[in-house]
Amino acid sequence: MRDFDAAQEQRFFDIFKKYYDLEKDAGKQHNPENYSLDRMYPLAALAGNPEKRFKIIHVAGTKGKGTTCHFMSALLASCGKRVGLFTSPHLSTVRERFQIDNELVSYETLIAAGEKLVKAVDEAGLSPSLFELFTVMALKIFADAGVEYVVFETGIGGRLDATNYVQPVLTVIVPISFDHMALLGNTIEEIAGEKAGILKKGVPLVLSRQSFPAAEETILKRAQEVGSPVRWPVNDDMVTPFAKPRWAPYLRENFATALSAINQLGLTPDVAKLRIPQLRARCEEIRHEPLVVLDAAHNGDSMSRLVEAMNKLYPNIHFTVVLGIVKGKDAHGIVAALKNLNGEFILTNPHTGKGSDLEKLAAEMKEAGLDVRGIIPQLTKREQLPTDKPLLFTGSFFTALIGEEMFD
Repeated sequence: MRDFDAAQEQRFFDIFKKYYDLEKDAGKQHNPENYSLDRMYPLAALAGNPEKRFKIIHVAGTKGKGTTCHFMSALLASCGKRVGLFTSPHLSTVRERFQIDNELVSYETLIAAGEKLVKAVDEAGLSPSLFELFTVMALKIFADAGVEYVVFETGIGGRLDATNYVQPVLTVIVPISFDHMALLGNTIEEIAGEKAGILKKGVPLVLSRQSFPAAEETILKRAQEVGSPVRWPVNDDMVTPFAKPRWAPYLRENFATALSAINQLGLTPDVAKLRIPQLRARCEEIRHEPLVVLDAAHNGDSMSRLVEAMNKLYPNIHFTVVLGIVKGKDAHGIVAALKNLNGEFILTNPHTGKGSDLEKLAAEMKEAGLDVRGIIPQLTKREQLPTDKPLLFTGSFFTALIGEEMFD
């Protein structure tokens, strides 16, 4: 696995043992008791309020958040700016969540910062969640490094998300679709309302093209209420000078949003200096012989976009799709999208402590009449898969990780 040191990883997470529960419980009620900005203010104060020492771009949405954040970070660096990047979750190493100038922060820095923050928290008698600790720790690391900008991705939702205690200079909302329904609501309007909770009075919003008109309407209404000027992604022809030739269509759209955000800041990216980051599990081809592709599509809308990309980039290839979804995800929507992909399927459990919906997924696949060649609850070895067929690992970041562990 990339950039992963098992001993150092264990040493880091041992610091936070008592704070694991809220991070792992994906089914907890989405209310101020579990997700409270009130906990963030004393926690940030313990760290010296690092959020006040740089300009923050706050990003919410359902799909494309991480990619758009990575693009913005790279674009800022091409403008000669020192930039911090905070995203989640991570695939291989926790270091992926904490980056400065598009480089992973070292284990030494993370461990030192974690030990110091947890000690202060324990002495103060505070009870934050793991994600809340990571949020403030990231900002403290960025402040100590002297960054000028921070690209700040929400965890879940926006309104009650730990990251929402900051005052950004710009907000960005990427496409919204059905995800985390148990937490955010069962309608697209409810979900969009939670995401739009990051909007701040007078702070501009860059709004990606939305798949659901109701999501756009909800966000625009909220923007009008708080007095947030709305900006739109740049035209696709402005993306072309920066883009790689085999980008999936959805990656071009993510880049258009990122480029619009940087332009809104009054900055001009330098094409010659731009270093596009490696996009983990975003239609990522990690092996050519045999062909192995990873994608983190984890809801119906993102799976539709993946299928569109696969049909365009690999039009005549029949894939064996290794599919596993996390508990609570939209199994029906994911399966409906996969009807349009040329392939056969192997179902499995994602490698995560958040739970799996393998039984529900299998039932949906059977109902849809898709070609399921096997169900492998514990998939750990290459020998369990066809050795002579192209493979696509998808349904979750954690299913993509299975492919990465086997073939990268």
